[in-house]
Amino acid sequence: MRVNTIKRTGSELRIEIEGEGHTLCNLLQNTLLKDRSVEMAGYDIPHPLTEKAILYIKARKEHNPEKALERALSRISEMTDEFLKKFREASGRQV
Repeated sequence: MRVNTIKRTGSELRIEIEGEGHTLCNLLQNTLLKDRSVEMAGYDIPHPLTEKAILYIKARKEHNPEKALERALSRISEMTDEFLKKFREASGRQV
């Protein structure tokens, strides 16, 4: 996976994510939209045969889109850790 910044302004961030598609981008978008500092979040996959996605984040005034992305990634990490713990408990495996 490679991440390239395409556009950065005070309240907007646009990044290209190579090697990812709907799975990661949809999760990021939904998690970002739960953040009150985010006005808009979305993504686009310019062509279905390429493995490149463009993620857009627009933060509300006085907020930082990079910080919102970092919070979203932390929440996703916490969710996956919790899911792994619950899965192991359900399957009788130790954590």
